[in-house]
Amino acid sequence: TTQDVSAAFQIADDKLQVGSGAVDFEATPTLSVTVRSTDSGGLTFDKALTVTVAGVNEAPTDVSLSSSTIAENSAVGTEVGTLTTTDVDVGDTFTYSITTQDVSAAFQIAGDKLQVGSGTVDFEATPTLSVTVRTTDSGGLTFDKALTVTVTGVNEAPTGISLSSSTIAENSAQGTEVGTLSTTDADAGDAFTYSIMAQDVSDAFQ
Repeated sequence: TTQDVSAAFQIADDKLQVGSGAVDFEATPTLSVTVRSTDSGGLTFDKALTVTVAGVNEAPTDVSLSSSTIAENSAVGTEVGTLTTTDVDVGDTFTYSITTQDVSAAFQIAGDKLQVGSGTVDFEATPTLSVTVRTTDSGGLTFDKALTVTVTGVNEAPTGISLSSSTIAENSAQGTEVGTLSTTDADAGDAFTYSIMAQDVSDAFQ
């Protein structure tokens, strides 16, 4: 006649059965239901019964990353962030693995840490990277989630200098233009200044 959780139980003939309501170990590890027995003469007897709900392993439902930003050119093993799993099973333990990623070996996992792998982490090439992480609980159930990691740019050294013209007439006056200097640098929009470090003929150029 009464029970802890609405419609948790039903009766079919002389069988107490699970009803349409929730039977959830985490929410209610024990349930009470009062059953009435009615004889053929209409006389009754009521008794409160306790049913213990046994927990079963349930799959994880989410994976999160504590930090999702990494500087470009970070060394292999640099920590991106800590992985955590959402799972209704209290006290469950988890292992993590990578199922897919945008750039081969851009990331690796050590314990519960997402780290920079042996692949390229380059802001200019890929300012955001996607990696799908699988969490596996102690019972072998899994949950996969695609995580996005933002790569931040750092100032990188120039890699080349070119001169538009490399010929000058002899006896040219001071200030005569030889050519225009330009720099190769991965950092788009960077500005450059130029200076002479050493030269073959003393004071030949300025």
